[in-house]
Amino acid sequence: MMEAVQPLDAVVAVLVVVALVTDLSRQRVPNALTLPAMGLGALYWTLQGDPAFALGGIGLAFASLFPGFLFGGAIRAGDAKLMMAVGAFFGPALIFRACIFTYALAIPFGLVVLALKGKLGNVIAVARSAVSPLPPPEDSVVVPFVPVLAVALLLARTTEVLA
Repeated sequence: MMEAVQPLDAVVAVLVVVALVTDLSRQRVPNALTLPAMGLGALYWTLQGDPAFALGGIGLAFASLFPGFLFGGAIRAGDAKLMMAVGAFFGPALIFRACIFTYALAIPFGLVVLALKGKLGNVIAVARSAVSPLPPPEDSVVVPFVPVLAVALLLARTTEVLA
């Protein structure tokens, strides 16, 4: 059963909502949001006497999502830094579960967005560009990815799936 809502939950909720708004409106998650939040989470856990908790969350989020960014998937640098910031608050165990949920939700979410935008035919071209030096199609669609991260974080925080 999920524990009661904690003050850190409110901080992370505000962080994710602001990231969601910027991702949906500007197709980016700014460093001005994620980097200070990462530092705040690390500072909080340092003051609590457990800086390794925050650093473990940051490191695991980076290690889990960097491959998705590196290979040209839907995960962009701002998305990965957002999860690193959340990892600074929630630590490695929860962020690991959230990253698994992220990858599980990414493909269905992306396919739905592409279908709604009439660009489902781009899937093969985008997949091909992820594994070859060819550029993605000129009419490629930027899929806002923070909604996936938000749902993944919610599932990781409120369920015991993968716990």
